[in-house]
Amino acid sequence: MASVLIIGAGWLGRPLAKQLSASHHQVHVTNSQLDTVSQSLTDGLHAHHLSLPLDTSHSLTDLLQQLNIDTIIGCFTPGFRRTATPNWGSYAQNWQQICQSAQQAKINKIIMISSTAVYPAIAKPMQESDADFAQSIVDNQFSEKNRALLKAEQQVFDSGLDYAVIRCSGLIDQHRHPSRFVTRLRSVSRHAPANMLHKDDAIGVIEFALDKVTSRVLNASTPDTCDKAQFYQAAIASRQLDITLPEIVDTPDKRIDSSLSQKLGYQYRYQHTLDLL
Repeated sequence: MASVLIIGAGWLGRPLAKQLSASHHQVHVTNSQLDTVSQSLTDGLHAHHLSLPLDTSHSLTDLLQQLNIDTIIGCFTPGFRRTATPNWGSYAQNWQQICQSAQQAKINKIIMISSTAVYPAIAKPMQESDADFAQSIVDNQFSEKNRALLKAEQQVFDSGLDYAVIRCSGLIDQHRHPSRFVTRLRSVSRHAPANMLHKDDAIGVIEFALDKVTSRVLNASTPDTCDKAQFYQAAIASRQLDITLPEIVDTPDKRIDSSLSQKLGYQYRYQHTLDLL
């Protein structure tokens, strides 16, 4: 049984906390706003107020020691979309602070919920070894966003602590349904794979990694998929919506290979992205 602190009890972090609690782990969560702390408390969670970047270098260290935490799970987003001009370094700085606090508090393990957005837009199957920070610096196929995400991951690698970095594909469920996104898309490709992951499988992979993944990067993505045009058309049909797909293009893109997570023993609840609908 682990004593876990989930940093970021939002759309993913809150149900993750409930699942880990049901599995008899001791779970605490943090929220950055007082109203979301109250919501987490209302949901029966042990919630604490914590904002990133940290106000003081000791605030998180003290919390970890007071709660006797042995595992940190970071479930917060990079926040690049909050401003018109992204602060590409902020995400890595937040993770650097977390890792320093973890070292000071002598934490056993860090689980980072990362994103398959670390991979460049190249039409090939992407395995875990196809992206790292050192490579991104010298390869101009990596974007600023790719590098910013990979630099954050590097903070975890350099911490010297046990870790699992889980690169999740696009996260959806029945409430965060992909049909909602169609009107925001400028185009959709019939030659680009739909890399998606249901929230239930995201939680499943994280719980699996808690005990069974040591110092590894894992892709978490529904094993089988179709192209984006077919996927979003099926999403519209599943909700019987009167929406038309945007321009259909032939632009190829990457496919996320999640075979390593399966080889290690994780069994996906959903085998095909069309099953997510």
